[in-house]
Amino acid sequence: MKIPIKVGIIGGGENSAIGSVHLASLRMDSKYEIGPCYFSTLEEENKKSHKFYSLPWYGHYNDVDSWLNKYANSIDLIIILTPSTDHASHIIKIAQLGLSFVTEKPICCSLNELESIKNCLENNKNISARFVHNYSGYPMYREMVLRIKKKEIGNIHHVRVQMPSDGYAREEITGRPQLWRQKDPYIPMIMLDLGTHLHHLVSMAIGHSNSRIKSRMHQMVNKMGVIDNVEIWEERSDNITVTYWMSKAHLGLKNGLNIEVYGENGGFIWNQMDPDYLIKSDMESNNLKINRGSISNEASLRDRFKAGHPTGFIDAFSYFYSDMADDIIAEKDGLNRSLWIKPIKNAFIAIEFLAAAKESYLKDKWVNLTLMS
Repeated sequence: MKIPIKVGIIGGGENSAIGSVHLASLRMDSKYEIGPCYFSTLEEENKKSHKFYSLPWYGHYNDVDSWLNKYANSIDLIIILTPSTDHASHIIKIAQLGLSFVTEKPICCSLNELESIKNCLENNKNISARFVHNYSGYPMYREMVLRIKKKEIGNIHHVRVQMPSDGYAREEITGRPQLWRQKDPYIPMIMLDLGTHLHHLVSMAIGHSNSRIKSRMHQMVNKMGVIDNVEIWEERSDNITVTYWMSKAHLGLKNGLNIEVYGENGGFIWNQMDPDYLIKSDMESNNLKINRGSISNEASLRDRFKAGHPTGFIDAFSYFYSDMADDIIAEKDGLNRSLWIKPIKNAFIAIEFLAAAKESYLKDKWVNLTLMS
């Protein structure tokens, strides 16, 4: 396989929440060629989306199966941007055709779906399966990860990660979200939306471990009957404690993504609202503000312009796609894989983690989680 990698997209039409971000990110570094796409089951919406994204119109098909059967042999990679509740069925359809894919989070919505995906991938070992983890594309988050791996702050003992927002607190002003977000699967949708990201950021920084989990969940402000505030406490077998908080119920916060990592010799804090700086604390409790102009070559590899011109969400998203393109080529050529693209099993572990958190909430007790994926 060579660059540009030819991709097809299902979902992510012009009226979706995230479609335009993916299209912009795919196009930034010229590593992908966007081929036939199936943005919607509705022909008019599909046609409008092709026009919106300035893509050639190949015609419409009544269902995903017909579209896949038509274009399976002319696409290197399928990008799945459909609603979360459809991910499992689409992954299985695509994998059974022997096609590689990358899926938006979450990979699925339940342990039963996860088991079906695992079995399908086990029976189709020649395909490449990946998942989107765009927030780990930020250079300063990557710098933090590299410093943690070098033991710059010693052995880690505590991680705090959060992603609070006000999406459901303003329901009467902004309206309700998509229909599929107005009802919780077994794992609440807020956890599938936000918890998957938080779990990935933690696991990239400190790896995985067996653990025990306790959680607390609330319906605080929304009138849809869904969970909109979740706290999770994880006590890991490697003696690291992790605290998670995700919310769509807190006014004044749009995306308060923040990660704090504390070790025996210091700590790190990175906040998405101030993305070009990393705070490092030392043994004297002094705080050093590290700027993007002083970080390692590995962390700044994807920078498009010099420090002082801030990176942003779209940049981080496109860094993920550029790294993924390199990773796909490296996999095919038997070369060293990208440090920043994690195997699909990490997405499996995230679902198992969130399911254990839901079980803890229902039973009101600590639940043990042994890594199986």
